[in-house]
Amino acid sequence: MNKARAAICIIACAMMSPVFAHHSFVGYDMSKTLTTRGVLKEFRWGAPHSSAVFTIKGADGKDVDMTIASATPTMFVKQGFTPRDFKVGEEMEIAWHPARNGNLGGALAGITLADGRKFKDTEFQDLTKKEAGGQAATTQ
Repeated sequence: MNKARAAICIIACAMMSPVFAHHSFVGYDMSKTLTTRGVLKEFRWGAPHSSAVFTIKGADGKDVDMTIASATPTMFVKQGFTPRDFKVGEEMEIAWHPARNGNLGGALAGITLADGRKFKDTEFQDLTKKEAGGQAATTQ
């Protein structure tokens, strides 16, 4: 009986681990928003956050891949999006908060799909606001 309880406890803790896996967004400059057009190379729909890889034109005009951390699946669903809406190979407009370390990529601010539908990631803004002690982040 005690072994069964221990097993149930271990399973329950393992299932809760994604809740505690949440990380800070201090690595992104939430006061800046950059935009570009790119082709969706990969989209990962998952918890605690989804992510996407876009092929964009680099400063030298050559194609380069950029990884963007994005919202939870719940945020996408609340705005009417499903994984099928993010089609690999489609060109999209991407708005993101750049990485503070200077690497290409960052946190998704918004995206306009090829069909014109727009997603705005308010989750990162809300979390950043909490991390900053209630002060809203600004975008440029």
